[in-house]
Amino acid sequence: MQQNPPSLISQCMAEFIGTFILVFLGDTAIAVAVFAGAYDLAGVALMWGMGVVLAVYVVGAISGAHLNPAVSVAMVTLGKMPAGRLAPYAISQVAGAFTAAVTIYLGWSGMFAAAAAKEGLEVGAAGSQKLMMIFSCFYPNPAMFGTDQAAFARVSTGSAFLLEVVMTALLVIVILAVTNERNSLAPKSNLAPYFIGLTVMTMVGIGAPATMTAINPARDFGPRLFGWLIGYGDIAFPGPRGNEWWLYIVAPIIGALLGALIYQKGVNRFLPENGS
Repeated sequence: MQQNPPSLISQCMAEFIGTFILVFLGDTAIAVAVFAGAYDLAGVALMWGMGVVLAVYVVGAISGAHLNPAVSVAMVTLGKMPAGRLAPYAISQVAGAFTAAVTIYLGWSGMFAAAAAKEGLEVGAAGSQKLMMIFSCFYPNPAMFGTDQAAFARVSTGSAFLLEVVMTALLVIVILAVTNERNSLAPKSNLAPYFIGLTVMTMVGIGAPATMTAINPARDFGPRLFGWLIGYGDIAFPGPRGNEWWLYIVAPIIGALLGALIYQKGVNRFLPENGS
């Protein structure tokens, strides 16, 4: 019996749930690192990777598990998703990430005040990105390099933008490669989510010191909006350097489009039609 394809509502719900899983696991790992020092960079990277794997397995069969507006933009550009679904997908993804941030904040509420007191931080004041980094991205990583001008000089805006573009492009290239039926080396037995998760883990591992590896506008914007609502003010919007809120949107989208172009023109066109 032929089943009807999933409705747009069910796909949006799937994107909401999947993005919630991803951001909840990833940002909670950062919270554990900040509050308890129980994870190093490798541990946080692993949790982000596993967040991708689990989220894709949970909702991939319904919505394709984009979990990322930049990926959705790439899929629309390649004709793999109708353009009319882009906005609903993106809103659902941002909402899922926002809800994950709310859940983390409520679950760890006592820890935030204790950490602020220990560090001598005032929420919303200069330097409080050391706490808000649990939710959103800053460059360079506040926990590793600090929050003063000397720290800012380590990673320029141009460098951060470039890194986000390149890392997102690589992510999209891998997604397209491991889900391409024409690619005879693509993982079989529904193992593609592991390779996508491994890619995200790798990108976090190499990019987190410089940019905290957003590679996903929803992952940053949803929690950033929540941070603004709970009093982080200019640290959230526009960010301590005045551009974080848009850099982590624009750079991943450009990277996703670049990755799609590179894969289609540089790889896919040369694959055999029958996948053998």
